[in-house]
Amino acid sequence: MTDPTRTPVSSLWGLLAVGVVAGLLSGLLGVGGGIIMVPLLTGLLHFDQHRAHAHSLAAIVLIAISGAATFAVAGEIDVAIGLALGVGGVAGSTVGAHLMHRMSPSALRGVFGLIMIATGIRMVWSGVTSTGGDLDMVASLLIGVSIGLVAGFASGVAGIGGGVIMVPAMVYLLALSQHVAEGTSLMAILFTAVAGTRVNLANRRVDLRQAMLIGLGGVVSALIGARLALAIPSTTLSRVFGVFVALVGLRMVATLARDRRVTSG
Repeated sequence: MTDPTRTPVSSLWGLLAVGVVAGLLSGLLGVGGGIIMVPLLTGLLHFDQHRAHAHSLAAIVLIAISGAATFAVAGEIDVAIGLALGVGGVAGSTVGAHLMHRMSPSALRGVFGLIMIATGIRMVWSGVTSTGGDLDMVASLLIGVSIGLVAGFASGVAGIGGGVIMVPAMVYLLALSQHVAEGTSLMAILFTAVAGTRVNLANRRVDLRQAMLIGLGGVVSALIGARLALAIPSTTLSRVFGVFVALVGLRMVATLARDRRVTSG
């Protein structure tokens, strides 16, 4: 009997390569890297949709540690906001991960595609001026918990870290700088990724050895990405990558719609 925690193709170099690409993106933009890991795992390594989401989320733990450490050394993390995001993220990610296991693969692809499109649009419009004003600590923490809930839910459902939601929300609502928002996002992602992975392990969706290989591949590249993020303005790169992400999301949604038409026909 085939072990259900294994995938049809589990190339050592393939897993490491996926991690390297995701890690670079994670450190550079303050996201977990799931927006690139999931398509690579399903498209190149033939993971089924549920396991791609689950392995992505588990690998994000190692990748986020690497990126967050670089931002922390540079003093670009708001620890209080990061903890608030983490508290909300744990609750949201747990609920989202449970929901993920009840969804069909086609529904997961559709949700992920829509998140990709929204992410791309956010990156293209990343230069929008912050709407956040002078908030007291209590208000900031409450907003942080709320952001964490939404980001955590998306994390659990889509196998992403949630940074694509947290970073712009912190910039626009809490008036944090791009660098601080990215560093704080990576800190909070640790909470959401661990919470969601606990659920996925309980549901036997994760082979930790494979997830660790992906994560290890991203550790060094996340350090490089974080250093680049601290050294250069990220607006142009964010917009270019946003176009790519949106196109990939559109392709996923279009493919899903086409498959449904073929099935119904």
